[in-house]
Amino acid sequence: MTLRILVAALAPSHLLCMVPLAWAARAAGHEVLVSGREEVVRTAAAAGLPTAEVAERPLARAPRSLGPATADVSLPRMARTLSPRDRDRLAGQRWAAGEHPWQVRVARVLDGFLRVARAWRPDVVLCDPIEFAGLVVGSALRVPVVVQRWGGPDSMSAEAIAQARHVLADLASEVGAAEGVAPPALVVDPCPPSLRTDPATAVEPMRFVPYNGARRYPRWARGSGGRPRILVTYGIFGARAAQSGADFVSGGDLAARLDAVLAALGPWRGHEVVVTAPAAVHEQLGSLPDGVRLVERAPLNALLSSRCSLVVHHGGTGTAMTAAVHGVPQLLLPPEHPALVDCARGLEARGVGRVLSGSASSDPGALRAAAGALLEETAARAAARDLAAEIACQPPPASLVDSLVSAARARSVPEP
Repeated sequence: MTLRILVAALAPSHLLCMVPLAWAARAAGHEVLVSGREEVVRTAAAAGLPTAEVAERPLARAPRSLGPATADVSLPRMARTLSPRDRDRLAGQRWAAGEHPWQVRVARVLDGFLRVARAWRPDVVLCDPIEFAGLVVGSALRVPVVVQRWGGPDSMSAEAIAQARHVLADLASEVGAAEGVAPPALVVDPCPPSLRTDPATAVEPMRFVPYNGARRYPRWARGSGGRPRILVTYGIFGARAAQSGADFVSGGDLAARLDAVLAALGPWRGHEVVVTAPAAVHEQLGSLPDGVRLVERAPLNALLSSRCSLVVHHGGTGTAMTAAVHGVPQLLLPPEHPALVDCARGLEARGVGRVLSGSASSDPGALRAAAGALLEETAARAAARDLAAEIACQPPPASLVDSLVSAARARSVPEP
């Protein structure tokens, strides 16, 4: 059976971890089409995947709250990762019919997704955990939906999907899913078992295979010789905050955070320190110490080679799991974002990293102490090597293609 697989991702960073499975399906002879907003299809095209862009249509009304925030009972795991300030500000909001943010977000792209899907007639939809348009499209077309998680510790996506099925039921009914939004036919999880924080959800395991975009490996990053390396990166999340002028985290912007980290790494001048940051941030940094290499972008796989001894980052899953594949200890500085905090805490619990949050994440003294523990003590390095070995033992993406075929053979979605 040759499948037509429609891939849907909310953001470029979400698509990156799906590329290995999409290419495994193509290599097995199946057809793959990535559909999404312009930035998503641009990332897919760079990965050599066929694409169909979906335009966002403006809506007449913006979401508006219908009352004060109350304790959130529908997403308790997410509520536990929020700061008290954000919990009071965001959790438990009540919205008018049709004006929940998830309803608004999906409604803006749903017509475009449906036009693509009805013309292409997929056998299965593969989507990331919070591209809820994929769930609605699959239900409307009675096509099984396979959700692929991002690969890191994830205690919240199952809750989010359950809530989305409730919130989006009326919207789904309007486009032909009379029975509402069906649950995923299959959940693929590239997270190694020892990092999983949602034991209640049945998943199909898959090895996390790093894909960080179509980037040329710099000559200086190749090979295993040379000084040990420390990588400092705040990923797409930090880059976008800097480029938009947004405050990256309460109390300091990206340049200030990088200056604090570089000041903290002073005792390890024998290392090569590589910092990735947008070009707009370069001129905002103070005087760079000797041994610091500042680049706009480079493939993480090249930077996290055998001579990388520490990565300092924001808790993004792509960075975290690429480091985990290479057995590199991690100093995690997540901003107040539930998914980043969730991932960072899971890695710390596994023993492969340390988390600094709030003011400590920009305090050179606290940063120096945490970096020193990870660089000079053996426990984190041993745990990181064990985690890399565990990841290597997981089934490769190619082995999951038969599971996609089995899901598609059902040809109808599960009952809601």
